[in-house]
Amino acid sequence: MIRRMLLVTALTMFISIPVQAKDIDGQFAVFGAGSNSCEAYLKARASGRGISAYVTWMEAYLSAFNLIVASTYNIAGTRNLEQMLKWTDGYCKDNPQDLYVNAVAALTVALYPERQNLSPGKDNVEKWKSLKSTP
Repeated sequence: MIRRMLLVTALTMFISIPVQAKDIDGQFAVFGAGSNSCEAYLKARASGRGISAYVTWMEAYLSAFNLIVASTYNIAGTRNLEQMLKWTDGYCKDNPQDLYVNAVAALTVALYPERQNLSPGKDNVEKWKSLKSTP
């Protein structure tokens, strides 16, 4: 029930006001591990110290992505966490000065074409037929 109320509230906000993901200068606030550099992420990944903050941050970002982006049940698709971390390793090696948030955002762009847009085993054919038939 609470989740439904949150979703309705979020949708109402999106319908009633123009959505701007960044400020007028293209900047936005980033909290937690996402505000650290890719270089800092790579050091944590190599040493194992502090990596859990990055993993937790990525999981939260991906969960929020699933909630907010239409037709997305699971942005990861069939990828597991280790595969996503390895992809992020490569991005960060190529872009050590980028923020970790940019690496994870780039990951979602790479994953998007193969995302799951329905929960496994779900068949919405009848639901879509009923929506198309309503005026």
